[in-house]
Amino acid sequence: MKFMRAIYILILSILSSCSSEKNTTVLVSNIGETQGTYFQIKYLSHNGTNLGIEIDSVLNLIDNSLSTYIPNSVISKINFRQDIIVDSLFSVVFKCAKTVYEQTQGALDCSIAPLTNAWGFGFESKEDLDSNKVNMMLKNIGFNKVKLKNDSIYLPKNMMLEFNALAQGFTVDLIAEMFNNKKISNYLIEIGGEIKAKGLNADKEIWKVGVDKPLEKINEYDRFQFILNLKDKSIATSGNYRKFFIENGVKYSHTIDPFTGFPSRNSLLSVSVVHDDCMLADAYATAFMVMGKYKTKQFLENHPEIEAYIIYSENNGAFKTFISSNLKRRIVNH
Repeated sequence: MKFMRAIYILILSILSSCSSEKNTTVLVSNIGETQGTYFQIKYLSHNGTNLGIEIDSVLNLIDNSLSTYIPNSVISKINFRQDIIVDSLFSVVFKCAKTVYEQTQGALDCSIAPLTNAWGFGFESKEDLDSNKVNMMLKNIGFNKVKLKNDSIYLPKNMMLEFNALAQGFTVDLIAEMFNNKKISNYLIEIGGEIKAKGLNADKEIWKVGVDKPLEKINEYDRFQFILNLKDKSIATSGNYRKFFIENGVKYSHTIDPFTGFPSRNSLLSVSVVHDDCMLADAYATAFMVMGKYKTKQFLENHPEIEAYIIYSENNGAFKTFISSNLKRRIVNH
Protein backbone atom coordinates (compact mmCIF):
# COMPACT_ATOMS: atom_id res chain seq x y z
CA MET A 1 0.00 0.00 0.00
CA LYS A 2 2.86 2.30 0.11
CA PHE A 3 4.77 5.06 -1.57
CA MET A 4 8.30 5.79 -0.36
CA ARG A 5 8.51 8.40 2.35
CA ALA A 6 4.99 9.69 1.71
CA ILE A 7 4.90 11.48 5.05
CA TYR A 8 7.81 13.38 6.52
CA ILE A 9 8.24 14.40 10.10
CA LEU A 10 8.29 18.11 10.82
CA ILE A 11 10.13 19.24 13.90
CA LEU A 12 10.29 22.98 14.22
CA SER A 13 13.57 22.86 16.07
CA ILE A 14 15.65 19.70 16.24
CA LEU A 15 17.60 19.81 19.47
CA SER A 16 20.11 17.40 20.85
CA SER A 17 18.63 17.72 24.28
CA CYS A 18 15.57 18.88 26.09
CA SER A 19 16.10 20.89 29.24
CA SER A 20 14.64 19.72 32.49
CA GLU A 21 15.53 20.81 35.96
CA LYS A 22 18.43 18.34 36.00
CA ASN A 23 19.13 18.39 32.23
CA THR A 24 18.77 14.63 32.03
CA THR A 25 16.17 14.26 29.26
CA VAL A 26 17.80 14.01 25.85
CA LEU A 27 16.33 13.80 22.36
CA VAL A 28 17.62 10.65 20.67
CA SER A 29 17.19 9.90 16.97
CA ASN A 30 17.49 6.55 15.20
CA ILE A 31 17.29 6.34 11.41
CA GLY A 32 17.77 3.48 8.98
CA GLU A 33 16.20 1.17 6.42
CA THR A 34 13.65 -1.59 6.90
CA GLN A 35 10.91 -3.34 4.91
CA GLY A 36 12.05 -1.75 1.67
CA THR A 37 11.70 1.77 3.04
CA TYR A 38 13.19 4.11 5.65
CA PHE A 39 12.49 4.73 9.30
CA GLN A 40 13.03 7.75 11.51
CA ILE A 41 12.41 7.47 15.24
CA LYS A 42 12.78 10.29 17.78
CA TYR A 43 12.27 10.01 21.51
CA LEU A 44 13.09 11.86 24.71
CA SER A 45 15.27 9.52 26.71
CA HIS A 46 16.50 9.70 30.29
CA ASN A 47 20.22 10.51 30.19
CA GLY A 48 20.20 10.02 26.44
CA THR A 49 19.89 6.23 26.57
CA ASN A 50 19.91 4.99 22.97
CA LEU A 51 17.45 2.20 22.26
CA GLY A 52 18.73 1.47 18.77
CA ILE A 53 19.56 -2.16 19.60
CA GLU A 54 16.06 -2.75 20.97
CA ILE A 55 14.53 -1.09 17.88
CA ASP A 56 16.58 -3.34 15.59
CA SER A 57 15.39 -6.36 17.54
CA VAL A 58 11.75 -5.43 16.88
CA LEU A 59 12.50 -4.91 13.18
CA ASN A 60 14.15 -8.33 12.98
CA LEU A 61 11.20 -10.00 14.68
CA ILE A 62 8.83 -8.48 12.13
CA ASP A 63 11.00 -9.54 9.19
CA ASN A 64 11.30 -13.10 10.46
CA SER A 65 7.54 -13.34 10.80
CA LEU A 66 5.97 -11.25 8.03
CA SER A 67 8.49 -10.54 5.28
CA THR A 68 7.70 -12.26 1.98
CA TYR A 69 11.23 -11.42 0.84
CA ILE A 70 12.85 -13.65 3.47
CA PRO A 71 12.60 -17.33 2.50
CA ASN A 72 12.64 -18.58 6.08
CA SER A 73 10.07 -16.14 7.48
CA VAL A 74 6.85 -17.52 8.88
CA ILE A 75 4.75 -16.13 6.04
CA SER A 76 7.14 -17.42 3.35
CA LYS A 77 7.04 -20.92 4.80
CA ILE A 78 3.24 -20.77 4.83
CA ASN A 79 3.12 -19.56 1.22
CA PHE A 80 5.40 -22.38 0.09
CA ARG A 81 3.39 -24.99 1.99
CA GLN A 82 5.89 -25.85 4.69
CA ASP A 83 4.47 -27.22 7.92
CA ILE A 84 4.84 -24.50 10.51
CA ILE A 85 3.33 -23.23 13.72
CA VAL A 86 2.57 -19.53 13.38
CA ASP A 87 4.05 -17.09 15.87
CA SER A 88 2.20 -14.50 17.94
CA LEU A 89 3.08 -11.63 15.59
CA PHE A 90 1.57 -13.42 12.61
CA SER A 91 -1.56 -14.22 14.61
CA VAL A 92 -2.09 -10.60 15.67
CA VAL A 93 -1.74 -9.28 12.13
CA PHE A 94 -3.89 -12.07 10.67
CA LYS A 95 -6.75 -11.33 13.06
CA CYS A 96 -6.56 -7.59 12.36
CA ALA A 97 -6.55 -8.24 8.62
CA LYS A 98 -9.57 -10.50 8.99
CA THR A 99 -11.46 -7.84 10.96
CA VAL A 100 -10.83 -5.10 8.37
CA TYR A 101 -11.57 -7.54 5.54
CA GLU A 102 -15.01 -8.17 7.02
CA GLN A 103 -15.68 -4.52 7.91
CA THR A 104 -14.80 -3.33 4.40
CA GLN A 105 -16.55 -6.25 2.69
CA GLY A 106 -13.33 -7.49 1.17
CA ALA A 107 -11.69 -4.21 0.10
CA LEU A 108 -8.66 -5.15 2.21
CA ASP A 109 -7.74 -8.66 1.12
CA CYS A 110 -4.41 -10.07 2.25
CA SER A 111 -4.74 -13.06 -0.08
CA ILE A 112 -4.09 -10.70 -3.00
CA ALA A 113 -0.39 -11.71 -3.18
CA PRO A 114 -0.61 -13.72 -6.45
CA LEU A 115 -2.09 -10.73 -8.26
CA THR A 116 0.29 -8.26 -6.62
CA ASN A 117 3.16 -10.40 -7.86
CA ALA A 118 1.69 -10.83 -11.32
CA TRP A 119 1.34 -7.07 -11.73
CA GLY A 120 4.97 -6.56 -10.69
CA PHE A 121 4.38 -5.00 -7.28
CA GLY A 122 5.23 -8.01 -5.12
CA PHE A 123 8.10 -10.38 -4.48
CA GLU A 124 8.04 -12.06 -7.91
CA SER A 125 8.57 -10.80 -11.46
CA LYS A 126 5.77 -9.18 -13.45
CA GLU A 127 3.79 -11.42 -15.78
CA ASP A 128 2.04 -10.75 -19.08
CA LEU A 129 -1.61 -10.44 -18.11
CA ASP A 130 -4.92 -10.29 -19.90
CA SER A 131 -8.51 -10.42 -18.68
CA ASN A 132 -8.76 -14.21 -18.96
CA LYS A 133 -5.63 -14.80 -16.92
CA VAL A 134 -6.68 -12.28 -14.28
CA ASN A 135 -10.11 -13.91 -14.00
CA MET A 136 -8.47 -17.31 -13.50
CA MET A 137 -6.29 -15.89 -10.73
CA LEU A 138 -9.29 -14.30 -9.04
CA LYS A 139 -10.60 -17.79 -8.30
CA ASN A 140 -7.76 -18.13 -5.78
CA ILE A 141 -8.38 -14.81 -4.05
CA GLY A 142 -10.50 -14.43 -0.93
CA PHE A 143 -9.23 -13.96 2.60
CA ASN A 144 -12.37 -15.61 3.94
CA LYS A 145 -11.05 -18.92 2.57
CA VAL A 146 -7.99 -18.80 4.84
CA LYS A 147 -8.46 -20.17 8.35
CA LEU A 148 -6.37 -19.69 11.49
CA LYS A 149 -7.09 -21.95 14.45
CA ASN A 150 -4.88 -21.55 17.50
CA ASP A 151 -1.37 -21.64 16.01
CA SER A 152 -2.23 -23.56 12.84
CA ILE A 153 -3.25 -22.08 9.52
CA TYR A 154 -5.17 -23.51 6.57
CA LEU A 155 -4.22 -21.96 3.23
CA PRO A 156 -6.01 -23.44 0.20
CA LYS A 157 -4.05 -24.62 -2.81
CA ASN A 158 -2.74 -21.88 -5.15
CA MET A 159 -3.34 -19.16 -2.56
CA MET A 160 -0.66 -16.90 -1.04
CA LEU A 161 -0.64 -14.26 1.68
CA GLU A 162 0.96 -10.89 2.15
CA PHE A 163 0.52 -8.36 4.94
CA ASN A 164 2.15 -5.35 3.28
CA ALA A 165 -0.94 -3.26 4.00
CA LEU A 166 -0.46 -3.72 7.75
CA ALA A 167 3.17 -4.62 8.44
CA GLN A 168 4.66 -1.15 8.66
CA GLY A 169 1.85 0.13 10.85
CA PHE A 170 2.15 -2.94 13.07
CA THR A 171 5.89 -2.38 13.38
CA VAL A 172 5.25 1.19 14.51
CA ASP A 173 2.83 -0.08 17.16
CA LEU A 174 5.34 -2.66 18.42
CA ILE A 175 8.12 -0.10 18.80
CA ALA A 176 5.68 2.20 20.60
CA GLU A 177 4.79 -0.67 22.94
CA MET A 178 8.47 -1.22 23.64
CA PHE A 179 8.90 2.49 24.43
CA ASN A 180 5.90 2.46 26.75
CA ASN A 181 7.31 -0.52 28.63
CA LYS A 182 10.57 1.39 29.08
CA LYS A 183 8.71 4.45 30.39
CA ILE A 184 9.50 6.53 27.29
CA SER A 185 6.49 8.85 27.14
CA ASN A 186 7.50 11.35 24.43
CA TYR A 187 8.25 9.95 20.99
CA LEU A 188 7.52 10.00 17.28
CA ILE A 189 7.95 6.79 15.26
CA GLU A 190 7.85 6.83 11.46
CA ILE A 191 8.32 3.86 9.14
CA GLY A 192 7.70 4.36 5.43
CA GLY A 193 5.29 7.19 6.14
CA GLU A 194 3.29 5.44 8.87
CA ILE A 195 3.53 7.37 12.12
CA LYS A 196 2.65 7.20 15.78
CA ALA A 197 3.25 10.15 18.11
CA LYS A 198 2.99 10.35 21.86
CA GLY A 199 3.55 13.20 24.27
CA LEU A 200 5.57 16.26 23.22
CA ASN A 201 8.69 17.01 21.21
CA ALA A 202 11.93 18.54 22.47
CA ASP A 203 10.37 22.02 22.40
CA LYS A 204 7.59 20.75 24.66
CA GLU A 205 5.10 21.15 21.82
CA ILE A 206 2.77 18.67 20.15
CA TRP A 207 4.50 16.80 17.34
CA LYS A 208 3.66 18.20 13.89
CA VAL A 209 3.39 15.97 10.83
CA GLY A 210 3.19 17.01 7.19
CA VAL A 211 1.49 14.97 4.45
CA ASP A 212 2.76 15.36 0.89
CA LYS A 213 0.66 16.63 -1.98
CA PRO A 214 -0.35 13.82 -4.38
CA LEU A 215 2.29 14.61 -6.98
CA GLU A 216 4.76 12.29 -8.68
CA LYS A 217 7.67 14.58 -7.83
CA ILE A 218 8.22 16.40 -4.57
CA ASN A 219 8.29 20.20 -4.65
CA GLU A 220 10.58 21.07 -1.76
CA TYR A 221 9.20 24.61 -1.66
CA ASP A 222 5.54 23.63 -1.58
CA ARG A 223 5.36 19.95 -0.73
CA PHE A 224 2.75 19.54 1.98
CA GLN A 225 -0.96 19.10 1.40
CA PHE A 226 -1.58 19.70 5.10
CA ILE A 227 0.18 19.78 8.45
CA LEU A 228 -1.47 18.52 11.60
CA ASN A 229 -0.84 18.18 15.31
CA LEU A 230 -0.44 14.55 16.28
CA LYS A 231 -0.56 13.56 19.93
CA ASP A 232 -1.23 10.05 21.20
CA LYS A 233 -2.47 9.05 17.76
CA SER A 234 -1.27 7.34 14.58
CA ILE A 235 -1.51 8.38 10.94
CA ALA A 236 -1.05 6.30 7.80
CA THR A 237 -1.29 7.42 4.18
CA SER A 238 -1.89 5.44 1.01
CA GLY A 239 -1.70 6.82 -2.51
CA ASN A 240 -1.31 5.82 -6.13
CA TYR A 241 0.73 8.71 -7.46
CA ARG A 242 4.33 7.54 -6.94
CA LYS A 243 4.36 3.75 -7.09
CA PHE A 244 3.14 2.72 -10.54
CA PHE A 245 4.25 1.63 -13.98
CA ILE A 246 3.25 2.73 -17.47
CA GLU A 247 2.65 0.15 -20.20
CA ASN A 248 1.37 0.95 -23.69
CA GLY A 249 0.51 4.42 -22.51
CA VAL A 250 -1.62 3.18 -19.59
CA LYS A 251 -0.69 4.03 -16.00
CA TYR A 252 -1.11 1.15 -13.53
CA SER A 253 -1.11 1.85 -9.81
CA HIS A 254 0.23 -0.50 -7.14
CA THR A 255 -3.11 -0.80 -5.33
CA ILE A 256 -4.73 -3.97 -6.68
CA ASP A 257 -8.51 -4.19 -6.57
CA PRO A 258 -9.34 -7.64 -5.14
CA PHE A 259 -12.74 -7.58 -6.87
CA THR A 260 -11.51 -6.98 -10.42
CA GLY A 261 -7.93 -8.25 -10.16
CA PHE A 262 -6.69 -5.10 -11.89
CA PRO A 263 -4.97 -2.05 -10.41
CA SER A 264 -7.56 0.09 -8.68
CA ARG A 265 -9.06 2.82 -10.85
CA ASN A 266 -11.15 5.46 -9.13
CA SER A 267 -10.90 9.16 -8.38
CA LEU A 268 -8.92 8.76 -5.15
CA LEU A 269 -5.34 10.01 -5.21
CA SER A 270 -4.48 9.78 -1.53
CA VAL A 271 -6.06 8.80 1.77
CA SER A 272 -4.64 9.65 5.19
CA VAL A 273 -6.17 7.91 8.20
CA VAL A 274 -5.77 8.88 11.85
CA HIS A 275 -6.47 6.20 14.45
CA ASP A 276 -5.26 5.07 17.86
CA ASP A 277 -3.53 2.05 16.30
CA CYS A 278 -1.11 2.51 13.44
CA MET A 279 -1.79 -0.98 12.09
CA LEU A 280 -5.49 -0.21 11.73
CA ALA A 281 -4.78 3.21 10.20
CA ASP A 282 -2.49 1.45 7.70
CA ALA A 283 -5.10 -1.19 6.85
CA TYR A 284 -7.99 1.26 6.47
CA ALA A 285 -5.96 3.59 4.23
CA THR A 286 -5.34 0.72 1.81
CA ALA A 287 -8.95 -0.44 1.91
CA PHE A 288 -10.25 3.07 1.24
CA MET A 289 -8.07 3.38 -1.88
CA VAL A 290 -9.93 0.35 -3.24
CA MET A 291 -13.36 1.44 -2.03
CA GLY A 292 -13.28 4.87 -3.66
CA LYS A 293 -14.65 8.20 -2.51
CA TYR A 294 -18.34 7.48 -1.98
CA LYS A 295 -18.03 4.15 -0.18
CA THR A 296 -15.25 5.54 2.00
CA LYS A 297 -17.35 8.54 3.04
CA GLN A 298 -20.23 6.21 3.94
CA PHE A 299 -17.88 4.00 5.93
CA LEU A 300 -16.51 7.00 7.86
CA GLU A 301 -20.02 8.11 8.77
CA ASN A 302 -20.57 4.73 10.45
CA HIS A 303 -17.14 4.70 12.13
CA PRO A 304 -16.57 8.04 13.87
CA GLU A 305 -13.48 6.64 15.63
CA ILE A 306 -11.69 6.81 12.26
CA GLU A 307 -10.46 10.21 11.03
CA ALA A 308 -9.57 10.67 7.37
CA TYR A 309 -8.29 13.21 4.85
CA ILE A 310 -9.14 12.25 1.25
CA ILE A 311 -7.70 13.78 -1.90
CA TYR A 312 -9.46 12.98 -5.17
CA SER A 313 -9.59 14.27 -8.72
CA GLU A 314 -12.53 15.72 -10.60
CA ASN A 315 -13.30 14.88 -14.22
CA ASN A 316 -11.45 18.04 -15.27
CA GLY A 317 -8.34 16.94 -13.37
CA ALA A 318 -8.73 19.40 -10.49
CA PHE A 319 -7.87 18.20 -6.99
CA LYS A 320 -10.61 18.12 -4.37
CA THR A 321 -10.55 17.15 -0.71
CA PHE A 322 -12.83 15.64 1.87
CA ILE A 323 -11.89 15.99 5.54
CA SER A 324 -13.80 14.15 8.24
CA SER A 325 -15.12 16.57 10.86
CA ASN A 326 -13.15 14.94 13.67
CA LEU A 327 -9.87 15.49 11.82
CA LYS A 328 -10.31 19.19 11.08
CA ARG A 329 -9.46 20.18 14.64
CA ARG A 330 -5.96 18.69 14.28
CA ILE A 331 -4.98 20.55 11.12
CA VAL A 332 -2.73 23.57 11.63
CA ASN A 333 -1.92 24.36 7.99
CA HIS A 334 -4.07 23.40 5.00
